[in-house]
Amino acid sequence: MRIVIVEDEAPIREGMAKLLHQIDKKYEVVGKAVDGQSGYELICSLRPDLAIVDIRVPNMDGLSMVRKLRERKMQCQVLVLTAYSEFDYARQAIELGIVSYLLKPLKIPELKAALRQVELVLQKEENREYAFSLDNIFLSCMNGQLEPDEYFHKQTYEKYGFTVRDPAELFLIWLGDGFEEQRGLARELLEHVATYSVKYSAHIREAKSWKSILMILYRQPAGESQRTYYKRSVMPMLCSNLKRPMVCVWRKSEQILDISRILPEMLKEMEWNLWFPDRFLICREEINRLHVVPVKYPLDLEDQAKWAVRRKDWKKLFTCYERLYECMMQEPHLPSQIKECLIRFNWSMIRAQKDRKEESELQIQNILQKIAAACTWEQISLAMREFMSILNCVDRQEEDPSVSDLIQRAKDFIRKYYNQGITLEETARRLYVSEEYLSMQFKKETGNTFTETVRHYRIDRVKTLLVDTHLRMNQIADLAGYSDPKYMSRVFREEVGMLPSEYRKIHSEVI
Repeated sequence: MRIVIVEDEAPIREGMAKLLHQIDKKYEVVGKAVDGQSGYELICSLRPDLAIVDIRVPNMDGLSMVRKLRERKMQCQVLVLTAYSEFDYARQAIELGIVSYLLKPLKIPELKAALRQVELVLQKEENREYAFSLDNIFLSCMNGQLEPDEYFHKQTYEKYGFTVRDPAELFLIWLGDGFEEQRGLARELLEHVATYSVKYSAHIREAKSWKSILMILYRQPAGESQRTYYKRSVMPMLCSNLKRPMVCVWRKSEQILDISRILPEMLKEMEWNLWFPDRFLICREEINRLHVVPVKYPLDLEDQAKWAVRRKDWKKLFTCYERLYECMMQEPHLPSQIKECLIRFNWSMIRAQKDRKEESELQIQNILQKIAAACTWEQISLAMREFMSILNCVDRQEEDPSVSDLIQRAKDFIRKYYNQGITLEETARRLYVSEEYLSMQFKKETGNTFTETVRHYRIDRVKTLLVDTHLRMNQIADLAGYSDPKYMSRVFREEVGMLPSEYRKIHSEVI
């Protein structure tokens, strides 16, 4: 406890300082003054926890000094010392909120009791200060532990200009497995947005258990919403700075006190990321606009897939799954139904496989749980790759051991459709991953970009047609997937170092 002593008699002043240290080593005398004016200035400067003040000091008496401190909103505790016991002094001391009124000569037990009383008052104020801190207010609202009364509402309004009965808007960023890596940057970006806002205040909290960061927007003008601004300006900024995965959800709360009820709903709404465009700001208004229909797929699709599993026809199985995914993406469906449908379909494949190892049962359960909890197609894709590995549905003759199943399937798509205008966007859609993720993994695992690989297949096809046929250039361009023979010639020269006509001439002469 930090203490200032205001006493004009030196022996009492110095003796008091020594006595305080003897009573408790935690008592620290940070300043001493010999009159009211210097005491007032010292207390304003040092802001101690306690001032021990003699009433009869020169240049402003003790009570006048305390009164002036209170006018300045200085709320340090005060013990008054006096050799007089007049009732008027005691009355004024009470009015000024002075903790204790001690008569000289001091009795040590009375001083100890008064100091203990001061400590209790300070502890109570510290607890109240914590209760009224912004961190504690919002954390209590999130946990559903706050039961405010009118006094609480009055105090929060006087201190911060709002109450927990006021409306708020919530902006949730889910970072998935990248939470630990990206939470610092994500928080920094949101704090930057909040710093330059003049229309609202914001409180930002990390929720490690949800792998999310929550931003609470409060003290907004009545009837205004920041959703459009966040959708058009903040989301693009976050997307350009944060890696995947990232799912963002927006909700309006009628009052801050409702946050504990709304947060679970927001976490559930993250599933709608399976339908909305990549990195879309999901909100209740957009969800309500959808015309949701039940998931449907051809009745014989499951039978075809089970037939493929029994005969280990993995290409046929992959085709069945592609048809299933296409049915899921044609119209809006409840995300929970999409995942339930996929889980049910997978169980059918498991039951159709007769030679499955028993020890894979727990692994299958874990994979299906991952699908049930997924809110991105990347999560579903990873789980499905695990599932396919259990089914052992890989054609070992065609498999490239240096790449993952995802990239192997992407390469198969290129090999099959390179001459039909296959694009990264279409391939990513068929594999149910984002373009950015597929592009990054493709480059990482093959050393070439998706576009470079497509171009290599086309150029190889052009070479073969130039040497083995007498087709014209426009016919070769069409068969290799080029709509313009001039563009084909330019790309060919960049890749091979000569025009197609020169390549045909040279290799014809060799033959």
